[in-house]
Amino acid sequence: MNSQIPFDRSTLSPKWQFRFDFFDRTGGPKDPRFKTALKELSFGERIKVGTNFYAFFFGFIYFFILGLWRKALALVGISLALGVLGVFLPDMVVRAFGFAFTLLTAMAANYAFYLDRVKGSTSWNPYEGVRWW
Repeated sequence: MNSQIPFDRSTLSPKWQFRFDFFDRTGGPKDPRFKTALKELSFGERIKVGTNFYAFFFGFIYFFILGLWRKALALVGISLALGVLGVFLPDMVVRAFGFAFTLLTAMAANYAFYLDRVKGSTSWNPYEGVRWW
């Protein structure tokens, strides 16, 4: 973790401010408080905190847009590896892997952005902080 100048949250949209405040209060996905607090949210708020629409559809491109270039490059590498592996697997398995990969990326994006901006993370792991990772 790098020490950096505190991030000005007033530049964020209300959606991102809500996410960042939630992560501050609960300590992130690996903290036991997170799961409990997540259950207390409405369905829409859970979706807002737990997944990112743009990351689901645009993957590593969205990570580049957010400034998470290390994680974006790692996602490109994972995509290429899955693509090479996919040549040897049945189409249905490739589609399942593809969907799982995009869903996992969408679930990791919000916390990855939080870690970068608030905690100063310089990790290459795009799934840093995901509960089961």
